[in-house]
Amino acid sequence: MPKDGDNVRVQAEHSSLDLLNTVSVKVSAFWPDSAEAWFVQVEGQFALKGVTSSTTKFYYWVSSFNQETANQVLDLIKSPPSSEPYEALKNWLLKLFALNDYQRYEAISNLPLSGDMKPSKLMSNMLALLPVDHKPCFFLRGAFLKRLPADVRAHQLRDDFSDPISLALKADEIYKSRVSSSPVYAVSSAQEESVNSVRSSATNRPHRSATPHAGSHQDNRWLSPTMCYYHSSWGSKAKKCRAPCSWSGN
Repeated sequence: MPKDGDNVRVQAEHSSLDLLNTVSVKVSAFWPDSAEAWFVQVEGQFALKGVTSSTTKFYYWVSSFNQETANQVLDLIKSPPSSEPYEALKNWLLKLFALNDYQRYEAISNLPLSGDMKPSKLMSNMLALLPVDHKPCFFLRGAFLKRLPADVRAHQLRDDFSDPISLALKADEIYKSRVSSSPVYAVSSAQEESVNSVRSSATNRPHRSATPHAGSHQDNRWLSPTMCYYHSSWGSKAKKCRAPCSWSGN
């Protein structure tokens, strides 16, 4: 039968093992805006390194707090409970920083699909706002589909929503094919120069009097909107020509 001294020695060995493992544990700074995700991330580090002591976890968490966060849990940090201090700190932080149900609803309802954001990214942001144990529901489905373009949404109205990420990845493919199939009109530099020259000639052309310019053709056959400024003004006596120009002598 083990003696009390043996129990103390076993506990000391476990504590030493935790302290040894924490040397390589990297705890990121606390995320006040996403406390639940931070807990999951840090607890994953503890699980990988075999850290099981509640006291060790407690002090490792405390070391990651900035001044503002530490001040909000100062009483608990100064006088941690003798039993399960890590669990007590976690519950207190979740009360302070975790969103309530209405705040989650408001945040999900106002998430945008903007710029070059993929639908899968939007879905990930929505899922991050849900409670850890929450299952996909009609509200989440409606909030997601509402933000998709109408033609993309039409392809997914009857799709299964039991796996939200799969649905969002399918929306990515539809979204991508939709964008790639849109026509793209390129304007060459020559075309752009021609357009600019027409605009320039229209802006800088002098006021035309009722009497035809000396040397201009009597029936003004070359006064066409498709001719350049020089042929429109001087006809066959023009010394220059600028494209586009329909002068028959070109």
